[in-house]
Amino acid sequence: MKVLFASSEIHPLIKTGGLADVAGALPIALRKKDIDVKLIMPAYKGTLDKLPPVKNSINLGNPFGCGDLILLETQLAESHTPIYLVQCQSLFERDAGPYLDAHGHDFDDNDIRFAAFSWVCAFITQYGALIGWQPDLLHLNDWQTGYAAAYLAAWRLNHPPIVTTVHNLRYNGSFPIERFDEVRLPHDLLSIHGMEFYGRYSSLKAGLVYANAITTVSPTYAHEILTPAYGDGLDGTLRAQSHKLSGILNGVDYNEWSPSIDPFIHTHYDLHSLENKQQNKLALQRENGLPESPNAPVFGVVSRLTEQKGLDLIPAAIEPALQQGAMFILLGSGDKTLEQQYLDLQTRYPDQVSIRIGYDETYSHRLQAGIDMLLIPSRFEPCGLTQLYALKYGTLPIVRRTGGLADTVFEEGQHANGFVFNHATAEELRSAIDRSLLAYRDLSTWRTLQIQAMSQDHSWERVTEQWINLYQSLIN
Repeated sequence: MKVLFASSEIHPLIKTGGLADVAGALPIALRKKDIDVKLIMPAYKGTLDKLPPVKNSINLGNPFGCGDLILLETQLAESHTPIYLVQCQSLFERDAGPYLDAHGHDFDDNDIRFAAFSWVCAFITQYGALIGWQPDLLHLNDWQTGYAAAYLAAWRLNHPPIVTTVHNLRYNGSFPIERFDEVRLPHDLLSIHGMEFYGRYSSLKAGLVYANAITTVSPTYAHEILTPAYGDGLDGTLRAQSHKLSGILNGVDYNEWSPSIDPFIHTHYDLHSLENKQQNKLALQRENGLPESPNAPVFGVVSRLTEQKGLDLIPAAIEPALQQGAMFILLGSGDKTLEQQYLDLQTRYPDQVSIRIGYDETYSHRLQAGIDMLLIPSRFEPCGLTQLYALKYGTLPIVRRTGGLADTVFEEGQHANGFVFNHATAEELRSAIDRSLLAYRDLSTWRTLQIQAMSQDHSWERVTEQWINLYQSLIN
């Protein structure tokens, strides 16, 4: 079975969120099951420096008038997973992130950039003789690749089945309809049953409508997005396509996220040496200039600072715990107003609060190992990976019951492994924090919860069979 896995970001080459983690881990897990998966991603500035030398180079011409599209073939260094990079200097080699400029604004030509990338993905499925390999299935991820489904629909040629995975429905890739001609698609796709989206057009909608199967990154999120509250304007489209919609929970790469082997943390530990987690707590306190206090409960956040993540609820909810001697450590960036609220909290509690604006992959590992509770009060959460990392590290998540959080964190029963609240209010979050403090003060209860958290298996190996079954059903 040959699968072309298309993603706009892949860890460790480039990462802005969970999509990169999935794209960097799921294909590797599938290859271990003898699935012939090859990756494809834009060649952003500096990407080639992180990879072995290019094996082959194919010029695919200049269909968008932005410069030649060059298909480069190489492989990920550690796993030897084959990867194609789409190179076009004017589109992808920029001094910023993959989607935003240095000021945090979307690039004006994101529609053209990812249409061109998607065009190459679609082209490969039709003309595999160019590279000596033709996929049996095309796996698309989010709006940046949705155009590929539109091109294949427009070309009206036989093509392999398409899976579109939605990692976050809110990012729908919608653009002014006046720019539609620039992406070289026919106007007969611009219908309410096609790409038209409230007077604009949406590449994600194309990925939904023209796919053979739609997946989301958790079962609960697959149900939620069928409702107006979570559907972000696409719930009607999804209800019409619900016969091909399913949810497959994301996994975790335990080669990267496991406290027994993590190279970035102070002291290794596992289920049988949980007392060593305390050394990571003390090291984290020292690193942040906080007093070393082994008994103080430490709450943490690793997140983009957005209202989607419920990060506006935390300052008011955490303050009573701080007044009782708790500590709070945050790593994240995003909304400038939220950033300032957290910096103000640090100013008021300099010996208890540490705020680091930005993102640091290695520090996020030390934070997960050193804190006691991880706060994730999301208003919606397609899957969430940070709570899965936290569980493995014996760090108990405090989450709102939504999406993948509802599928992985439980407060009651034999699988209890954290603390859960229902409504996105500071009051309910504060109540969950209070319950966590009560459990924290009882060492026996806390150890039981930690052991249940660390015992759960969310490895990619556990979920690959679901993907293989889906792929096989479509190919058959």
